Amino acid sequence: MVRSSIRRYRYAVDAGDTIVSVSPEWLAFARENGAPELTEPAVAGRSLWDFIEGRETVRLYQAILQRVRTTAQPVVLPFRCDSPTLRRYMRLEINSQSRAGIQFDGLMEHVEPCTPLRLLDIQFPRSEKVLTLCSLCKRALVEPAGWLEVEDAAARLHLFEEKQAPQLRQTVCPQCSVGAGVSV
Repeated sequence: MVRSSIRRYRYAVDAGDTIVSVSPEWLAFARENGAPELTEPAVAGRSLWDFIEGRETVRLYQAILQRVRTTAQPVVLPFRCDSPTLRRYMRLEINSQSRAGIQFDGLMEHVEPCTPLRLLDIQFPRSEKVLTLCSLCKRALVEPAGWLEVEDAAARLHLFEEKQAPQLRQTVCPQCSVGAGVSV
């Protein structure tokens, strides 16, 4: 595939981490994924941190932004942006702009269908239980087994039979934290 034909889900922040722009592709992706409320007027002018869940995930992104601003070198972060029926392997290219602004380009690398997983359906009813999920690789922490693919975790925890899915606590697993190449 020619690089220029890759769809870029772009957004940018200013020096204070306020969102200053989102691309039409980013807005379309939000609509396609059950977030039609994420319009340009609803997003632009708000803090980036309003849209990132999990203390560890926020710390990781803060460290990455500091590194990009300090070195002016881009950072590429692989991640998954799964839906209930698709595994979507993406990468986030984070680049400096003038006046300490940062541009984010999400690029889809590979998509594959998966067994429908209500756990990832934001409309599905939630129980009081909590499941820890890595914001980047989408593996879930299941003790004592450790970090498992989300489908394996759902099977092990019998979530396919449950009438409610657990709440998701976003974090960054140790492997993704090391792979990001910044200390948090």
